[in-house]
Amino acid sequence: MKILVIEDELKLAQVTERFLRHYDYIVTLAASLTDAKRSLANESFDAVLVDVRLPDGDGWSLVPSIKATVPAPVVFMLTSRGEADDRVFGLELGADDYLVKPVVLKELIIRLERALKQRVPAGRQLGDVTIDEKARRVQNGTESVNLTKMEFELLVYFLDHLGEALTRDQILDDVWGYTFGGDTRTVDTHVKQLRDKLPIVKQQLKTVHRVGYRLEAIE
Repeated sequence: MKILVIEDELKLAQVTERFLRHYDYIVTLAASLTDAKRSLANESFDAVLVDVRLPDGDGWSLVPSIKATVPAPVVFMLTSRGEADDRVFGLELGADDYLVKPVVLKELIIRLERALKQRVPAGRQLGDVTIDEKARRVQNGTESVNLTKMEFELLVYFLDHLGEALTRDQILDDVWGYTFGGDTRTVDTHVKQLRDKLPIVKQQLKTVHRVGYRLEAIE
């Protein structure tokens, strides 16, 4: 599990980092909004611990954008501001929990593990690629990928048949439908487009000689 700790007090950040690493979390530290945005742009995290007061702004501003990512990480606010209005404001922004400093680290772990267990993935995963079928949205890490309707349907079909060797005729019938008037070259064209748009598909989607294609799981 990967956690981003956004905290400008170095000693507190280091103590929190050591404690989380003791529980086998992979921890990244950010001491400012700028550092946090850079980390969030380059990596995906399972949880983000956000301090409200930072040297170049406040942590409130990060919460909506963090929760808008797919899949959305768990977000905890860690702050000395314990007034009821502040807690309500943080939760309304989308934070999953709000802990007032000084934080009891054992309590943090208990709350964090509970929140992570309750976390429901918004989509299916293939490496760094997330496929949200309800929203019909695909993300490669933090980058959105635009797929056509049939590219999306084909990708989901391969995921539904992970590890299976699928013939071009089978794919054509199941994805495009029996009434489709095209030929199997349509499958090849869309496979090429998927491979061009998604490097992980190019890596994992194998051509099966004289048969068709097989999407392999990542080991």
